[in-house]
Amino acid sequence: MNICKNFKFLRLTRCCMRNFADIQPGQKPTYTLEKLAHRELIRVHGPEVLPFLQGLVTNDVSHLQRPDGPSSIYALFLNKGGRVLYDTIVYRTENPDTYLLECDREASEEFRRHLRTFRVRRKIDVDSIDDEYAPWVLFNTQKWGEQVGEKLQRNKERELFISSDPRLPTLGTRILARTDFNGLLRAKEMIVTPPSSERNYQLLRYKQGVGEGSEELPPGKCFPLEANADFLNGVSFNKGCYVGQELTARIHHSGVIRKRYMPIRLTAPLGANQTVQSKAGANLGRVFGHAHNHGVALLRIEQVLNGHQELVVDGERCFAERPDWWPSDLPSKRRQAFTD
Repeated sequence: MNICKNFKFLRLTRCCMRNFADIQPGQKPTYTLEKLAHRELIRVHGPEVLPFLQGLVTNDVSHLQRPDGPSSIYALFLNKGGRVLYDTIVYRTENPDTYLLECDREASEEFRRHLRTFRVRRKIDVDSIDDEYAPWVLFNTQKWGEQVGEKLQRNKERELFISSDPRLPTLGTRILARTDFNGLLRAKEMIVTPPSSERNYQLLRYKQGVGEGSEELPPGKCFPLEANADFLNGVSFNKGCYVGQELTARIHHSGVIRKRYMPIRLTAPLGANQTVQSKAGANLGRVFGHAHNHGVALLRIEQVLNGHQELVVDGERCFAERPDWWPSDLPSKRRQAFTD
């Protein structure tokens, strides 16, 4: 099957533009365009691809087949114990038998092996298209949540395909492009610049407290709701069964959540010890990724946000922050007492 033929009909998301009343006349906003070198695209194709994916991921893939549905969804793959194995963004194509799954490059081989394990007798093809297409991200660190799709001039020759990040508007817009794409965009009403040490996608995620990939979401170490899948549009509680679904539903409906990923601000470079502690020495969580004094950590909610305790990591003070995209009415304290 011709991958290019199927991929070039990737459906585009419906993008909207916020008004520019706060931008001075003649001033163009600046956006950062970055190639996601740590991410890889996997093509999953077959006549039974929808039920195949439905039985494996936390989100409802059938939404992608609706005429008015999204162009992509965020989802997690779990083990039988309900813990996170892999994170992904699933993109739909014009061919209903073909989906593209974005995954962590370092875990790509294991991820494909995991998919093939569950094929059983289904006719499902699982292949990397890393040599043909690559994901990019376009974002504005000053105007959070602005959708930029309409500002990009469509270029069929370049085969640029645009999809708003399905997790948070803050995380910008995904662009899937051929591997020979040079990063130059023709855009209106905006200035596009390359990433820098102070303006990059990793730092953007850390400031929002969003983990991604096998280093920040180590396989088998956390539950999907601890990774904020319920707040990031990454889990459906109305779809049928999938691997790990039973415990996820139990936690959501009657269990409690003791820990969640959240942003952390450091006051000094982080050494080998990445355990977050109270000043009294109690372990409250762990930092899984950090850069430029910002990081993402899995922390105990009650003690960190409501305990008014001074936090330290590697002997230096740090500060946990409640993400502004969390719901204002978090579950009650009773529901936050979930045991490990």
